[in-house]
Amino acid sequence: MTPGGITHVVWDWNGTLFDDADALIASTIEAFARQGLPPVTPERYRALHTQPIDAFYDRLLGRTVPAPLRAALHAAFHDAYLRRRPGIGLAPDALAALRTAARAGLTQSVLSMHPHDVLAELIERFALGPHLVRVDGQRGADAGYKRDHLAAHLRALDRPPGTVLLVGDSVDDARAAAAVGTRCVLYASGLHSGTALRAEGVPVTRTLEDALATALGSAR
Repeated sequence: MTPGGITHVVWDWNGTLFDDADALIASTIEAFARQGLPPVTPERYRALHTQPIDAFYDRLLGRTVPAPLRAALHAAFHDAYLRRRPGIGLAPDALAALRTAARAGLTQSVLSMHPHDVLAELIERFALGPHLVRVDGQRGADAGYKRDHLAAHLRALDRPPGTVLLVGDSVDDARAAAAVGTRCVLYASGLHSGTALRAEGVPVTRTLEDALATALGSAR
């Protein structure tokens, strides 16, 4: 246990341990272009990004996206993202951060809205299993928000929320942590604007190692 009582780190996957923020943005830009919609820029993506994704698409289009178009956007996005995913690696200091947490005596897990079977394959691909006591992706229908997913993850871990640190890269991560009662540090992966992240009132860092140092230092 650290001096501040943190015993466990929950890592987000997409955009945090898995360095796919640029691919997510590029795939969304491609999906909108393939449907002949007004172009989406990286800056507009970062400024408007939100959960659930359907609400995000409404923001990008500036109106409610009709159901047939929404389905076409989802299909185009997944096609574009799947083409990019094989070339995506871990965040530059992901392995170093996992090792730092282990040396500090912390247990670790991954919680993601990514489909669970795909997430499990990626965890195996990068040989991260020995670092983790639990991996939870999305099972069944997309819940939209991480809040309930995080609460279920903590119940499965049997961890009091106040002893847990969530490291993520999105506004939804910060709000999930606040709702459940865990601590949170956000990593500026490029998925959101810095302004949007800082507005959540939690520390924001540029590396995963700094996220750990910030959380463990502020907990003392």
